[in-house]
Amino acid sequence: MKKNSELTYKQEIDNEIRQQAVKLQAVKLQDRCVALFALPLRVYAKILEDNSTRKRPYRVSFERVQRVIKAMPEFE
Repeated sequence: MKKNSELTYKQEIDNEIRQQAVKLQAVKLQDRCVALFALPLRVYAKILEDNSTRKRPYRVSFERVQRVIKAMPEFE
């Protein structure tokens, strides 16, 4: 895998979505059914919250967050 400095902006955003999904699922959501339903919304909200501290805020839609999370092997 490429180093962070070599990632494209799209890859960087997708990685952030994956990291937040794994972190939030492990910490806050124990029930798998609830996790798959609520997780995309929680990840989206967290990314928007973190955008206030980023020099270059991530432009991401809720649909993109859902698509990335559904593609993760951890949630199959």
